[in-house]
Amino acid sequence: MLPDGRQHLRPPDGRERRERRDWTSLPIHPLLAAAYPVIFLFALNIAEQVTLAPLWLPLALAVVDTAMLLAILGLVLRNWHRAALLTTVLVAGFFGYGHAWTAASEMLDSQWPLIVAWLLAVGIGVAVAWRIGSTHLRTATRALNAVTLFLVVLNLTIVLTTRPVLGVESAPEELTPLELTAPDASPDVYFVILDRYAGSTALRETYGFDNEPFLTELEKRGFAVARHAHANYIKTPLSLASTLSMEPLDADALKEQASDGSDRDPIHRVLGQRLAVPAALKEIGYEYVQIGNWWTPTNTNVDADLSLVYEGQDQFGSALAQTTFLRALDDPAGAPDDPWDWPVMRENNLYALDRLEEVTSLPGPKYVFAHLVTTHPPYVHNADGSYTGRAQVARLGDVESYRRQLTYANSRMLAFVDRVLADDPDAIIILQADEGPFPARYDDLEWNFKWRDATDAELEEKFGILFAMRVPDADLEAEGFHDAITPVNTFRMLFNARYGTDLALLPDRTWAHEDLYRFYDFFDITDRLRR
Repeated sequence: MLPDGRQHLRPPDGRERRERRDWTSLPIHPLLAAAYPVIFLFALNIAEQVTLAPLWLPLALAVVDTAMLLAILGLVLRNWHRAALLTTVLVAGFFGYGHAWTAASEMLDSQWPLIVAWLLAVGIGVAVAWRIGSTHLRTATRALNAVTLFLVVLNLTIVLTTRPVLGVESAPEELTPLELTAPDASPDVYFVILDRYAGSTALRETYGFDNEPFLTELEKRGFAVARHAHANYIKTPLSLASTLSMEPLDADALKEQASDGSDRDPIHRVLGQRLAVPAALKEIGYEYVQIGNWWTPTNTNVDADLSLVYEGQDQFGSALAQTTFLRALDDPAGAPDDPWDWPVMRENNLYALDRLEEVTSLPGPKYVFAHLVTTHPPYVHNADGSYTGRAQVARLGDVESYRRQLTYANSRMLAFVDRVLADDPDAIIILQADEGPFPARYDDLEWNFKWRDATDAELEEKFGILFAMRVPDADLEAEGFHDAITPVNTFRMLFNARYGTDLALLPDRTWAHEDLYRFYDFFDITDRLRR
């Protein structure tokens, strides 16, 4: 009762309950703001992903760390709406810096001006969040909840609808294995892909590198070397899918499955499903060991009995880190243009190389597939294996950096071969590239590079590859091995030589594609390549 006799006007009980249940003002926007950049980057690079697996750890770390910051500020301030607003400002500052530097790097020679400006902007945002009136906090909370929820749902929808197969374990595709006849003593089979290992001609003419000492050492160890071999296709997934199925690719079928001309998901999925070569070897008792790298499509395969993959930061995690304020800690006085964390790439490479040597001691018979990127950018290895760094690569240039990394790869391959032969002198070893390096002009144009306009030297650099096979007790030349062989015939020759098949060798043809916008529009360039 008021002093003048009037009664307090109290809202009905139902209205009180509705106000207490106003979920729109629940301060959840910091968690959504932390989730958004992770999901956004994954959606942006969805064509490179095969499963949802790379998404979960970065997403969990972002949300959990943000929740901890929110809890600390909330307990200190005793005002959850203000704590949430401050947290969202800090989250936006942390996750937005890398994108800002990517945009500004073409105009600035150093990160310091942007770092100062960015910290100033974040400081202003914190000051505004600190001083905003209590009456406006709920309004700001509702608005931020709506905006961040919309952004998360939008990008999550892209992830789930653009690639509906992501996150679903692939059922083994029905595949009729080849009927191989197991030798009396089945030798181990090692199939090692050295990504972007150039052929002898390009190494000599473009890189000024004499690879003969390495090739000669392989020959001393019983290898047949094709010095003018070429890849069948232009990119890793295309090349490996063809090699491991022992067939040319069906471009029309791939186009039919693709959402647009640049969609690589159809060919990426192929690499994770059943493939003719490993399936045939498993049928006759081989264990399948897969050694992958940061590239998701070759992390594993549905038939693999053991998959060995570096458990540190992967490609997506490294790319995400470079969109955050962590990028300011990476050479702030310079302007690095590579989005990956180079030390992580080096550790990834060393892990794969070390595991490749170690698996030689596993009991056989075993089929070991290893996809190595020790001849692939970024150039993180000197000739002795020590770390390079962006500053050194920028000073020396890509050509010298590639030569140094190639020298290191050669030394590790010889050590691996010697390790294998010490354990099993009858082992079959295939060292092969899937593609050569990209020409310098491609690095400048990339998506706008037209392969029909490539010079002969550029085609040789891209399609000339390392190709060496060691098949004891086999006459590979009689089986069709020649100096300009292509990978589509690798296992046709091997199976004919040692596993009782009578497979016809296919024409050694090479296909480029128009450009990255027309990934499956192949055209034959065999006649243009040097012999």
